[in-house]
Amino acid sequence: MDDIDYPAFRRLDLNLLVAFDALLREGGVSRAAARLCVGQPAMSHALARLRELFQDDILYREGAGMQPTARALALAPRIRRLLAEAQAVTSSVNDFDPARVAGDFRLALTDPLEALLLPGLVARIRARAPGLGLSVRPIPASRQLEYLDAGKVNLAVGHFPDVREVHEAQLLFGAGFCCIFNPALLDMPSPIGLADLVRHPHIHTSYTGDAPGLTDRLLADAGLQRHVVAQAASPLAIPFVVKQSPLLAVVPDLVARLFVAHADLAIEPLAVAGMELPISCVTHRRDRGDPLAGFVADQVAQAAAALFGEAAAGNPR
Repeated sequence: MDDIDYPAFRRLDLNLLVAFDALLREGGVSRAAARLCVGQPAMSHALARLRELFQDDILYREGAGMQPTARALALAPRIRRLLAEAQAVTSSVNDFDPARVAGDFRLALTDPLEALLLPGLVARIRARAPGLGLSVRPIPASRQLEYLDAGKVNLAVGHFPDVREVHEAQLLFGAGFCCIFNPALLDMPSPIGLADLVRHPHIHTSYTGDAPGLTDRLLADAGLQRHVVAQAASPLAIPFVVKQSPLLAVVPDLVARLFVAHADLAIEPLAVAGMELPISCVTHRRDRGDPLAGFVADQVAQAAAALFGEAAAGNPR
């Protein structure tokens, strides 16, 4: 069938197929009525409508009982399959079992978040859904929502200041900021304030592209401007640069977690009001009813909570 005759379908009461199945399984009107918890007159009326629909007796009386016609016997397995499929479709969400899932789920993560979140996330997925594969796509942070909108990834985790109404964003945590430098090359006060940041040149990297970041906006609000002399494509290069050059780097503290092995570097928190980067898990609204997307998003949230503590807010927006 290439197309559905919708007007004809609207005239068809699909509950009649349920009555048909009960009538043939029970072999009579009274028992079928009891099976469906309806009165006998209602079931007799359903049988009359079935006879009209299929132009066949469906059941005929023989002795003390009723027997199915040849046409009813031919229709029975097809109608049974239709009802079983309808039941499977309408109960698929409730029947979702991660342990039986097989396939591939695509995520967009920045390099630092991949290094931090993926170990715990993979461990959780392997324990709960061993047949599910995770695939992290190398997508620039500024284009992750574009890929999500196009269906090229199923979920994105990061800082997304421009989510739209088609996105379901759950705040995972708020990342503070740290200042990283080599204390053998630079002398910085403690604590470090905004004014201290402009006294030395910077190496910079951005999660969101070339636009001014949170640090630059806060400096501008205070009438200050830093001098960026190097820009790195990835924050993972920063510790190796500042080891050899008297530069400052301002990075989210989640990135600084990756640098703890660099014991010769100073990693100082910036206690500046407003310096917090919201990190969210974002899915697309088209997947709101997809139990697999919801399951993976929940595993991401729990993996993030294990690393960074509970989210400040967990409601989608």
